[in-house]
Amino acid sequence: MNEHQRHVKARESILRGETPEKRIFVHMADLEEKKKREDEIKVERERKNERMDALKDARTPWFCPECDKVMKSRLDDKMYRLHNHCFDCQVKFENNLRIDGKYEDWEQKKVLNNQLSYIKDQIQSVEDWVDESENSPTIFNSVGVKDVELVQEKWSNNREIIDKMSEEALKELNKIKENVKEKLNSFAI
Repeated sequence: MNEHQRHVKARESILRGETPEKRIFVHMADLEEKKKREDEIKVERERKNERMDALKDARTPWFCPECDKVMKSRLDDKMYRLHNHCFDCQVKFENNLRIDGKYEDWEQKKVLNNQLSYIKDQIQSVEDWVDESENSPTIFNSVGVKDVELVQEKWSNNREIIDKMSEEALKELNKIKENVKEKLNSFAI
């Protein structure tokens, strides 16, 4: 007798006023398997949360944090990356600066900060170049048409010239850096 026939028989006995046959179902669960699955789900959630946290700063939110406007345009995306608010908020901010007569100072300060950042990058690249040139480079060339062989060349560096050039470059860059810092400190925004 299948399950459907049992249900029909139970309904008929209920209609006749009788008590239907009672059945007890026992569900057995493997507790170890259940615990193992819960642990796997927990580990997977933690891994996803770590990835989400890493990407959280890179994502542009749907709404502007200042005005709660939907940020759907390309300009909003760019302004959020630069200033942490939408394009309209940036336009209002710059307009208020113009009204107060502080826009030119703000603009000049942005330009000087960019110059300072560029100079710091240049100083770092000169220092990296000096570090890389400490060891003489070894160059490998493949020679031959039919019988290809590998030829090793050891090049030499003129350490005195490298040190002299790097010192001159660092001296000039540090001088420019100090001038930019002085100009930057003269602004009061």
